[in-house]
Amino acid sequence: MSVNSIMNTGLSALLANQSALRVTSNNIANVNTPGYVRQDPRMEQIVLDGRGSGVELVIQRAADRFLAATHQSSISNASQYAASANMLDRAQSAFGDPTSPNSLFASLDGIMESAASLTNNPSSALRKADFISSVQTVFDSVQGTFAKIDGLRDEANQKLTGTIETANALMTQIADLNSEIQKFSLNGSDASGAETEQSRLLDELAELIDFKAIPRDQGGVELRTNSGLLLVDHRAAVLSVGDTTSGTRYPGLNISPAGSDAQLDVTRQIESGEIRGLLSARDHDLPDIAYSLGEFAGALADSLNQAHNEGTAFPPPTSLTGRNTGLLGTDSLNFTGQATFAIVDSDGRTIEAVSVDFDAGTLTNSSGTVSATGTTIDSFVTALNGQLGAAGSASFTDGVLSFSAAGTNGVAIAQDADNPSDRGGRGVSAFFGMNDIVSSSSPSFYDTGLQGSDAHGFTTGTITFGVRNSAGDLLQSIDYTPTGTTLNDIVSELNANNVLGSYATASIDSNGRLNIRPNPSGSVAMVDVVNDTTLRGGTDIAMSSLFGLGIEGPSERARSLDVKNEITLNSARLAIASFNTGASAVGSLGVAPGDNSGTIALQNAFSAQIDQRTIKGEDFLNLSLTDAASQLASQAGSRASLMENRADAALALRGEAEARRASAEGVNLDEEMVRMTVYQQSYSAASRLIQASKDMYDVLLNMV
Repeated sequence: MSVNSIMNTGLSALLANQSALRVTSNNIANVNTPGYVRQDPRMEQIVLDGRGSGVELVIQRAADRFLAATHQSSISNASQYAASANMLDRAQSAFGDPTSPNSLFASLDGIMESAASLTNNPSSALRKADFISSVQTVFDSVQGTFAKIDGLRDEANQKLTGTIETANALMTQIADLNSEIQKFSLNGSDASGAETEQSRLLDELAELIDFKAIPRDQGGVELRTNSGLLLVDHRAAVLSVGDTTSGTRYPGLNISPAGSDAQLDVTRQIESGEIRGLLSARDHDLPDIAYSLGEFAGALADSLNQAHNEGTAFPPPTSLTGRNTGLLGTDSLNFTGQATFAIVDSDGRTIEAVSVDFDAGTLTNSSGTVSATGTTIDSFVTALNGQLGAAGSASFTDGVLSFSAAGTNGVAIAQDADNPSDRGGRGVSAFFGMNDIVSSSSPSFYDTGLQGSDAHGFTTGTITFGVRNSAGDLLQSIDYTPTGTTLNDIVSELNANNVLGSYATASIDSNGRLNIRPNPSGSVAMVDVVNDTTLRGGTDIAMSSLFGLGIEGPSERARSLDVKNEITLNSARLAIASFNTGASAVGSLGVAPGDNSGTIALQNAFSAQIDQRTIKGEDFLNLSLTDAASQLASQAGSRASLMENRADAALALRGEAEARRASAEGVNLDEEMVRMTVYQQSYSAASRLIQASKDMYDVLLNMV
């Protein structure tokens, strides 16, 4: 080895150790920098013509892509569950503390207490007003709770928009760093600083969305969804909220590949991160709670209405007008049992009473005249008018039944005690809503009493179904226009493979409810209604409203239920008594002063058994109203608790993954100090080697 080569070798060692000292000092300086990845200086021998010619320094980041992927996945999971847990915890709090006198549950106790008080003194105007107020208080609580839950959905949607903007900005920065890292790598410069910054940005992005990071040959990373859709390369794709013109209340997410105007639905491909947490809360968790609240509110209103329709005020009102049933005059009567339509004077004495025997198909008035009911609603109303004569009249227009007395007399409708009338599980008065205490802008129950052989009546419009997965993501929208003539035809058409047959099964039950339940073996968890322009005749009732299809419509019942205005404004309209069906003779006492049978029926309403559906079409049968309320609270609480537990578990896993990654990639001060000492000694040794070679030159020059 020549003296010159010795000097070159020493010089290379000097420069290499000097650079290693710089790298080590940089590591020590960044020991507390979040996301900093340690740089490892490594010495490699320089070989020229097969001979060692010194050393060169290679700087590598101590990055472990597998640990990084695990850590980023744990970040996404923790962020997802944290976002969902926050929303569900606030949804749970919307119901209030069960021990608080202002909670929904306390207001239910208030109704029962005021009902019991009213039973003891039904003629008290003060107690009537107190009962009416307690009923309104419950529905005010229901509406307030629903408004908070629905507001959380809007908030989740707004947060989603802001989070997507942040994700787009991060992806753009990551793409820019890809170009920078590639440039450094091609010209042989140190790209570790840019790589460290990119690593930090990847961790930030993982908070928002899950991805796969794949190393690029030119340096940097390529990001894809778990299904393989490209997010970032040398340019970034753009995420956006979908088009609201699709008819859905909340659209999904779209992605536009870099350099393209095309938009692809990417909602289902986002599996974790804050975006997924917000999507799940907005489209599944919160709607599920709102749906259950709507079911409970509808059942409570229906129970109170059924009880109120059993009775009559004293003195009875001059007329009763029902709700819009969505039925047509040409629909089959489909009632069984017996009921009485009565006209009474201000003292409650019978002027005319028409006893209806739906089983026999007859109407009999006070004078004993008998006529046939006919087979349709129109024919029944015509026959009823004939039997009432000049005492009163009935009409049925656009789904609404009305019953009025002549002059200042009053009207009452009563069930037969031994064989009560029934259609869809309700008496004739309750089915038509003739004497409801609670009103709604849409049907509060969906037992139509229609049979499969009845005409469906939907001669215009289209209904758009949306099939959703268990996370609430919209999988597909399906347009359906009813054809055929009967409800059985609708069921057959819905069950066809080109409509819902591949995803769900439709059926009509004995009470005339159209049920659509997802097939248990498929990926569809629920069938929603995206849009509905169908109308049943002139009733202004859509198919989804009539049968309670989808998610939004049944949920909205919790927003629209109130005590009827005429009862709120006049407590004397409260049905505290009932008509005695045995007092059909003219002049007999049909409604007695001081009768409290109506208030007893209202009190008994809270022990009635109800059925409730879940958002997925499952049934909970034979619940009491108090049990249903407890189940509602339990559902909200258990969901919030479950999500909080998942968030805690995911956070613990994130901490463990972060610790393991830090042990492999982070800076250890003790190790760095040892390395610095080694490099200092190596630097000194290289200096002495250069000095020795210089001395050898000096000796050689002096010899000459």
